[in-house]
Amino acid sequence: MTRGAYVGAFESFLESGALSGWVCPLHNSESDQQPLRVRLQLEDLLNPGMAWSIAVLRASQPRPDLQDLGIASPCGFLFPGKASTSLPPLSTGLVLRALVDVEPAVELPGSPLRLDPSTYQRLERLCRSHQSSQPRLDPVQGPFLSGWAPPAAEHELRLDGQVLDPVSPGADGQFRLPIPPAGCDGRHHHIALHNADGELVCERIEFTPFQLTPWSALQEHSPAPFPDQLSPLAREHHRSLTTWLQWADADGIPLPPNLPLLQRLLSSPIDPPHNSAPGQEAGPDGAPTPRLPIQLNLSAEPLVSVVVPVHNKYAVTRRCLAALAYAPTRIPYELIVVDDGSSDGTASALAEEAPGVQVIRHDYSRGFNQACHSGVAASRGDFIVLLNNDTEPCCRWLEELLEPFQRWSDTGMTGSQLIYPDGRLQEAGGIVWGNGEPWNYGRGRNPHHPGVGYTRQVDYVSGAALAIRRQLWNQLGGFSPEFSPAYYEDTDLAFKVRQAGLCVRYAALSRVIHHEGLSCGTDADPSTSEGLKRFQTLHGPQFQRKWADAFEGERQPSFEAAELIKDRGILGRALFLDHGTPRPDRDAGSHAALVEMELVQALGYKVSFLPTNLAWLGSYTEALQRQGIEVLHAPFTLSLEQFMQERGGEFDFIYITRYTTVRDSLHLLHLYAPQARLIFCNADLHYLRELRQARAANHEPEATKALLEAVQETRRQELEAIRAVDLTLSYSEIEQAVIEAECLGQAATARCPWVVEVVGEPTTLHDRNGIAFLGNYQHPPNRDGVTAFLEQVWPGLRQRLPDLELHLYGSGLSAEQHQAWQQTPGLRVHGWVTDAAVVYERHRVFIAPLRAGAGIKGKVIAALAHGIPQVLSPVAAEATGLRHGGEVFIARQSSEWEQAIANLIHDDQLWTRCSQAALEHARSHYSRQRGLELMADALAQLHLPMRSLTP
Repeated sequence: MTRGAYVGAFESFLESGALSGWVCPLHNSESDQQPLRVRLQLEDLLNPGMAWSIAVLRASQPRPDLQDLGIASPCGFLFPGKASTSLPPLSTGLVLRALVDVEPAVELPGSPLRLDPSTYQRLERLCRSHQSSQPRLDPVQGPFLSGWAPPAAEHELRLDGQVLDPVSPGADGQFRLPIPPAGCDGRHHHIALHNADGELVCERIEFTPFQLTPWSALQEHSPAPFPDQLSPLAREHHRSLTTWLQWADADGIPLPPNLPLLQRLLSSPIDPPHNSAPGQEAGPDGAPTPRLPIQLNLSAEPLVSVVVPVHNKYAVTRRCLAALAYAPTRIPYELIVVDDGSSDGTASALAEEAPGVQVIRHDYSRGFNQACHSGVAASRGDFIVLLNNDTEPCCRWLEELLEPFQRWSDTGMTGSQLIYPDGRLQEAGGIVWGNGEPWNYGRGRNPHHPGVGYTRQVDYVSGAALAIRRQLWNQLGGFSPEFSPAYYEDTDLAFKVRQAGLCVRYAALSRVIHHEGLSCGTDADPSTSEGLKRFQTLHGPQFQRKWADAFEGERQPSFEAAELIKDRGILGRALFLDHGTPRPDRDAGSHAALVEMELVQALGYKVSFLPTNLAWLGSYTEALQRQGIEVLHAPFTLSLEQFMQERGGEFDFIYITRYTTVRDSLHLLHLYAPQARLIFCNADLHYLRELRQARAANHEPEATKALLEAVQETRRQELEAIRAVDLTLSYSEIEQAVIEAECLGQAATARCPWVVEVVGEPTTLHDRNGIAFLGNYQHPPNRDGVTAFLEQVWPGLRQRLPDLELHLYGSGLSAEQHQAWQQTPGLRVHGWVTDAAVVYERHRVFIAPLRAGAGIKGKVIAALAHGIPQVLSPVAAEATGLRHGGEVFIARQSSEWEQAIANLIHDDQLWTRCSQAALEHARSHYSRQRGLELMADALAQLHLPMRSLTP
């Protein structure tokens, strides 16, 4: 998309018939404020010199679709029709060119467009009549709502459903209306454009401003203390502060001793007041005050060595130290600052104002490359983290930067998400194109966009904030000396890591603010710059020669291609659909969903997950992103239909959980993703569960009849979904056989894996007491099973074992039910627990007295994996292969329940034998390797590509 000093594209014909494209300067400057002009002209390649001007267009149309790609200014051009000249006759050499109207003219990527009879007719029709485009809404611009609508058509604009003034487009279709004062509140609003019939034609979710003074102007012209809540970084500062407070409240971790000082330093301008004396900075009221020491929580036994190279600009370094102290982390680290020949007293200032920080001094400036080597040579941590001094690490940045090393053993190097001080994204991992040109992916985009919010393999990460094992750094020789003093050393190191068979990963949740240019300048032109930045241009060709054999993929950089190749190390793409985001501490099905996505990833797929409720759920969503899963959510995705229209064509298969999700999405999947194979994870047969529930309820005949009619309808819909997809997965061999019988063998089925992590040794008997149950009580079989147990088994069991206690855990319990059960003698109602392992580790026996249900029971498998003996109903034991008297005890009558529980309470040898048998069963049937094999078998049925399995 780059041509000379410009970036853009000629996009040919829109669906409306108009010709479109966009162009803007590659590097904006003061002289680039006027929009560029684009000349459309016809040429005959068989008759050189023959040219016909079609139109000269201003590249000033808003292009909100480019904003996520880092293009914020209006730079689109549109030719809706009415050419200034008639077309020449069609010939085999006739082409249409789009040229930036400068001297010499620059042709846009996508140009020329060769005219065949079909495209010639389209252009001819376009030149004879004005073709209207679809109405659109642009991003909020200051206090205005703007967009485009056909000039002759009536439309109305609505803000949160309230009708505003009528839309009156100009002759070019552009319109602009002021936001009503009541809507200027800094909150998100729904903006919709409706036609004269009241039909919705386009909509957006936008935050409206409540004041327009830029943050930089507030810092310059308003008095201290500054309104930090208006800072573009307020969200990150607030996240750090609330995390410190939460840790102090929950775990007694002390707050940073100089928290007010840190807050002031991060809210104030970097440079001290103009009337400051040496050793002073802005105080609480903005007046000069002596600098105070910054206390950092440094460790004598560091896991991480943070190395910060600096050269002059001590105020920048001091702000970085303040950010390090302000950013909560539980990772033990040491801090090494390498003073690379500074002449502004950096070393002495650090000695006085940064106690505990190790300072290494170079007598002269050797550059970033060698400064990093000096710092690493003095380090003690297992991990090296290189950090620019013009950065501000954010909350839990080290935890997130190291997390990929813990999750994936092949991780060799990681890098943070870099954010500009104005809140825009600077970098989300790097791409190196087939021609050797590096790209900072995501520059200028929203850092919260789902497309940049998940961990993934990349070509390289920036040296501004990267982590690598010290052993690997030494093995590879660190930064290559040929890239001294700076630039391309980080890209080269990433290629050395990949050459060693390891992966480079972008850790999206490790956020670091980067004041780009404060350390090395911004001018990369070696003919005009004397700063380090000029080496960015000088070292590029050297890098391309060194690694020419390693470059792969597209040679011509483009935003479209970048969206596909940004995910390195994959064989295909899978979309997972479910009603909501998995919450593994709330229900077993969520655990299964996470495992299934991880298995598909391990087989070589990038996984995108779309909850049909479109909800972002905080730490639950972040857990998926941390796992390397792209999570689609509002407001970036507003409907399944919108998403499928935009991206349906990229997926190899779509994995759908629950028959209701299949029912509601099937037509959209067939329409927008006809190439994708459809896999339906049935979890359990809902109609079978409902049938058992109806029978267990023992209602009156009329009520039973109504329930059975509902079961019939569920059965119809469920079997319809099974027949409509390419493959149905079931956890249960029994239900797999039922499906095959119901569909007369016409529906393809496969086993769905269930994977658990088995403990090495269970908690000792001496630390256990009582019996326990765990479940989500909004799930009717759980609520019914506990109720029946309390009525039919518990009274007799308490007579037999008067001191025995039953502990109930789980979410979804109503206040009324909680109070009623809590009054039962010997019953302890604990409710939801963050870690289900405590249930299996605290108690002597686990029970699952389910009378209804279907599929495999996750709580039963989890109990097996923790080695706690169980007493189960036949329904709870179904499809597990568990043996009565072996791994578990299976009880039908009240007397059988009482006897089995009493035996396990009194007989330690029986308990131990049952525990060991349970662990062995879990290892042999529910291991990750077995799960990979089952998932691979399922994908193989659909002839989908996958990685080979390694034990």
